[in-house]
Amino acid sequence: EMSDDDLYFNRRNWAEKSGAAARREETAQKAFESARLQMESRDDLRAGSRETVLLLKPSCHLTQACWKSFRAHVQSFEGWTSRRRAATEDEKKEHKEKRKSTVYFTDVTYTVPRKSVVRDSDIRFPDHSRVSDASCSEGSDDFEVPVSRKRPRGS
Repeated sequence: EMSDDDLYFNRRNWAEKSGAAARREETAQKAFESARLQMESRDDLRAGSRETVLLLKPSCHLTQACWKSFRAHVQSFEGWTSRRRAATEDEKKEHKEKRKSTVYFTDVTYTVPRKSVVRDSDIRFPDHSRVSDASCSEGSDDFEVPVSRKRPRGS
């Protein structure tokens, strides 16, 4: 007689990541570490500027579980974000990628931290009563602190 246990697989003890997937994630983390140390040691970068590095080609495929933990690892460092972009069919051919499923290029971007916190007193406007906050989009993710802009006289 069949029991309920025979009707489904018990995946509770299965690994979330295969050995090969875990090794590719480790390769990705080492590549990021190298890129991060190289980027953070540069002294020619302006505060607030962004630098993007192509970190992984489609051949280094991160599974969803690996991508999630790799992304968290990258974001644990100040100023760093990661993004992946699906390779086009032409790019797959160019990189000799045989997989039929979606493969990705992985970029990391470093936003150079500003040395000091910008205080309101550091931003100079000719007349505070004329400053309209209608153009501010502070709710969006891409909001940046405006650099002091000089307004033409008489505006």
